[in-house]
Amino acid sequence: MTTSHRTPPVTAGYHRDMTAGGTTTAGIRLTGLDVARGIAVLGMFVAHTWPASDSAFSELLTTVAGGERPRTLFAVVGGISLALFVQSLGRRADFDTRRIRQTVAVRGVALVALGLFLQTMYSGVSVVLDTWGLLFLVFVPLLKAPTRWLVGGALIALPVGVALQLASARWTPRLTPQGSLFTQPLDWFVSGSYPLLIWVAFLAVGFVLARLDITRRQTQLWMLGGGLAIAVLANLLQWFALSPETFAGEVALHASAAAVAVAVVSALSLVTTSRAVSIILYPLAAVGMMPLTIYTGHVLALALRYWIDPAQPRMSETLWVVLTITSLVLATLWRRFLGQGPLERVLRTVDGSAPPTRPVQTSRRTSRARA
Repeated sequence: MTTSHRTPPVTAGYHRDMTAGGTTTAGIRLTGLDVARGIAVLGMFVAHTWPASDSAFSELLTTVAGGERPRTLFAVVGGISLALFVQSLGRRADFDTRRIRQTVAVRGVALVALGLFLQTMYSGVSVVLDTWGLLFLVFVPLLKAPTRWLVGGALIALPVGVALQLASARWTPRLTPQGSLFTQPLDWFVSGSYPLLIWVAFLAVGFVLARLDITRRQTQLWMLGGGLAIAVLANLLQWFALSPETFAGEVALHASAAAVAVAVVSALSLVTTSRAVSIILYPLAAVGMMPLTIYTGHVLALALRYWIDPAQPRMSETLWVVLTITSLVLATLWRRFLGQGPLERVLRTVDGSAPPTRPVQTSRRTSRARA
């Protein structure tokens, strides 16, 4: 079959999506989002393997890539990606709203199962995938929610989540003795590394951003300016707080991390409009195109290291270097020669979102109308 119309021009800095697995909107890969996700995944490696020290490089690395920043960036980018994933399914004639919700729910259950499995591997990592799967399940009824509901929900979820997290330090030990059935649910919702309500707010931020035309330069500039402004205000609030661990200080910390994440996404979207920059950053983008494979692989590698020699230190500069370089090289080669990551491919098969073998008519409805 031939087409009579010419191919529409592509926004500078983006290219047509010819392989599965990248972050796309209306068939255009958003390289900046892939790079941001890759940075977030590799940033988690810092938290999992880099030892604390007084060296200038260590201070810089842990300040830039440690703490809340990479995980918050991962959550915000994940919200954008989830929204774009839903929009892409909505453009397919074989998907209606009910099937889209089923697909997201199945994906969520699969991620919870994988996350719980990885928790048994003695890797020393606070695994995020089970919480990530729960977030998908939480968002199943919210996929078509009005934007104002999502904004309002994020503004409520963040402070409530922080309040519960601070309160949990007092009453969680009483509810979670050794072997208690409450341990895992409380870890998910309030006391763990990824409190669900706080992460719901991060995901909602990304979901709202995806409903904008994030390929437009004007939108990216607004995101950059707004993100930086909110980050500065939040940091000032945290600085004036009596203690960083007070309620106001914690809310400011998370708000600042989310705002920085928005600014990072917009900045990367702007700089990857240059083909040269996109080529230079391709290894990071490759990691970001197969995050499930890379994240799971690093957890299994750390677990294997423990099983080989349980006495060796868990934190090591050499370990961080090896994991980071190996991930960049393997992701680049895999994407170049084999396309979609192996676990990403399995996940799409399990949830039923894999493209059909026969062409399916694409709806003419825009992604904004489906949002």
